[in-house]
Amino acid sequence: MKSRHTLSGTDGRASRLPSLTVVFVAFAGWASGSCSGEPPEGAPPASEALAAPAVAAVDPGKLLFEVNCATCHGAEGRGDGPMASSLPTQPANIREHFGDHSFEEMARRVTEGIPPTMPPAPIPPEEVRQALSYVWSLIPVSEQARLRALQELAAEEH
Repeated sequence: MKSRHTLSGTDGRASRLPSLTVVFVAFAGWASGSCSGEPPEGAPPASEALAAPAVAAVDPGKLLFEVNCATCHGAEGRGDGPMASSLPTQPANIREHFGDHSFEEMARRVTEGIPPTMPPAPIPPEEVRQALSYVWSLIPVSEQARLRALQELAAEEH
């Protein structure tokens, strides 16, 4: 049985298909003018040939949050994840806690855990900060200002 990555050669043996990298390099060489020959019929102009659609950057904090936190805290950090109802204590609405604690305190609490309700985060402190930054980015700017004011009041009381 032939692999889907091979073609039969004229001598009856299977030969490997060129890798995508080789095909891309050959196409890029043609598009940049470094290869001789005419472009294939109907090919886009060289100026358009390498223009790739813009790809949105993936926020690493979002990925970290989705993998490590969203199951309990929900997709937007509101404490409404799919596991929330089965836990003995309702997970915190992380967004509201930004008004009670500084960012550093939030990161420390997540890293160390909050016994008995939340275990320590299974990721390094820097990744905890990235996940918290992602949750902060979900909060509307007008609400962020209110939460910052509450953080300042809490800091003054301590």
